[in-house]
Amino acid sequence: MRRLILVAAVFLLSAAGLFAHVSFHREIPAQLERARAFPPEMIQQGEKLAHVGACATCHTRPGGATYTGGLGLHTPFGTIYSTNITPHAETGIGLWNEEAFIRAMREGVDRRGRLLYPAFPYDHYAKVRDTDLKALYAYFMTRESRPADAKENDLRFPFNIRPLIGMWNLLFLDRTPFRPDPTKSAAWNEGAYYVEGLGHCGACHSPRNALGGIVASLRLAGGDVDGWHAPGIGAHAKQMIAWTKDSLMNYLVDGWDEHHGVAAGPMTAVVNHLAKLDESMVEAMAAYLADVQPKSTQDSREATLTLAREREALGGASAGASVSASNDGQAIFARSCANCHQRNSKAVPLALGAAVNAPHSGNLIAIILNGIQPPTGVPEKSMPRFAQSLNDDQIIALVSWMRKHFTQKGDWPDVASKVKEMRALR
Repeated sequence: MRRLILVAAVFLLSAAGLFAHVSFHREIPAQLERARAFPPEMIQQGEKLAHVGACATCHTRPGGATYTGGLGLHTPFGTIYSTNITPHAETGIGLWNEEAFIRAMREGVDRRGRLLYPAFPYDHYAKVRDTDLKALYAYFMTRESRPADAKENDLRFPFNIRPLIGMWNLLFLDRTPFRPDPTKSAAWNEGAYYVEGLGHCGACHSPRNALGGIVASLRLAGGDVDGWHAPGIGAHAKQMIAWTKDSLMNYLVDGWDEHHGVAAGPMTAVVNHLAKLDESMVEAMAAYLADVQPKSTQDSREATLTLAREREALGGASAGASVSASNDGQAIFARSCANCHQRNSKAVPLALGAAVNAPHSGNLIAIILNGIQPPTGVPEKSMPRFAQSLNDDQIIALVSWMRKHFTQKGDWPDVASKVKEMRALR
């Protein structure tokens, strides 16, 4: 018995020591850096990099000042609120020196030594080069200083125990720096660096395990965020028509491609940021993503296009105006959708869209409820909201019919619950 107690004590002490090692970090002394002069070209580079990472998307709440945080990020573990990253001394990062900023970006540890929740994608930023992190620091420290009240995170037990993140880091934080592939071109490697690092595309476009860590074997295979499904964009991509470098450029710069549709939901803000970059930077990302995704032959592309156009043309063919009060899915489509989604329309055939082909109905429901407010490059690609004009039963019928009509995939089993979920997230 004594030996068992001794072994247990050694195990607990070892575990406690490991826990302390991965969970507690020194505080970096406060240092007012706002008066420091940064070279203009360094600030300009930092601004570009901030657009690569779409930093303002998460660090700006609706109606709030840019970079002042306060946006609620919904996770399976509760809601995490983004922080103020303007150089405000009391509520922002005005007292952070360069060392503190780089540590936060690479290790997920704030100036005071507290662990940051991995909703902040430091597991991707760990691959960013020192020069780029310093440029980002210069950019953020030269923004307008604005105060902002910090919101308390709303996380379930035990996920609200912040030191436990140290164990998460031990399991999932890969500190390996980005290593270029010598067999690939300079542009390919530049694109890989942005996609895998500061662009943190895998944060949304990868599945996660029960602890919120990215499933490494399925990186870029598709994931879920805020009720939306982000489709696969890597080796496991399953688009109806494979992406090419040109189609990716169309989508990432303007927000629309003739075979893939318009950027919607969380992707809209990303496209708006990418549109502000040098075109060569986006072209590098497109080159990388096009290369790592499955390819399709010209014959298969044409066959898919033909089938998609046929299904679009038949969408509202048998439903007339007399069924305006019907809750039948095809009748609702004929009344509300077919005027735009019909043969020879400028809209991309729905059968090609990620929304109807997604593994769950959240994307399609969100688009029907909220419409599409397109990226700035394609303002004419908007779609009206139907949240008020269609009730839950009508949306369920419409979504279920569209899945059956426009795809050859099985029915979604979760449509009713998804409608309630997506209405709550509006």
